Amino acid sequence: MTKNLNTKIGTGGSIANTSNIALVHTTMDALLQRAPTLPGIGTFYGPSGLGKSVGAAYASHPAGFNGIYVACRSFETKKSFVEQICKSIGIQARGNIPAIVDEIVQVLALTARPLIVDEVDYIADSRTLELVRDLHDASGAAILLIGEENLPSKLKKHERFDNRVLVWQPAAACSSADFDALVKQYVPDIEIAPELKARVLEETRGITRRVVVNLEHIKRWCGQNGIKAAPGNADINLYTGNAPGRKGL
Repeated sequence: MTKNLNTKIGTGGSIANTSNIALVHTTMDALLQRAPTLPGIGTFYGPSGLGKSVGAAYASHPAGFNGIYVACRSFETKKSFVEQICKSIGIQARGNIPAIVDEIVQVLALTARPLIVDEVDYIADSRTLELVRDLHDASGAAILLIGEENLPSKLKKHERFDNRVLVWQPAAACSSADFDALVKQYVPDIEIAPELKARVLEETRGITRRVVVNLEHIKRWCGQNGIKAAPGNADINLYTGNAPGRKGL
């Protein structure tokens, strides 16, 4: 069972207990409770918008797994990457890259905190990825890598890295139960008819971010009409993520 995060995370409030939070929880448990002889790297991957970064927030929050969180950027280098880790830990990055890595390894080994690396696709084709392997091998820390749906194929190009992955976990599309959890999280005062719920899930193709946007649209529509229950035939222009076509097409 996932821990219930009632504390606020950033400006987004508490985290809804969706399927992907449960998957992150299971993955982190497998990494942290593994046998000493097993590798400690896990992956959580899937298309944009499924809530992977929310899973990262859960794994890095003190009420979750108290992970050390970093998000890779398009311009990431080895130096900027280790500096990010130091900032997340709360220590200063002093000296050259080997000296900084040694400092990070010591913190990881002594605290047993997992390292959460989001947007890892940005470094999957660079030598910065090998630095992640160095941190894993030297500290024995659990490391969760989060990226897009092609992340497994990118990592498998690096044989020495691929051999250290214990868990390959794909993210899940928003389910009916997830929808209900998101309603409680974002629009608890609004009742949504089953037909409208089914329409949202179908037209968004289960992309969690789009579902959340549409919950806000439904809330706004209810406010404009002075009601608290959105019927199945509500005339709401749902956000699907598709570019608008020309009129008449």
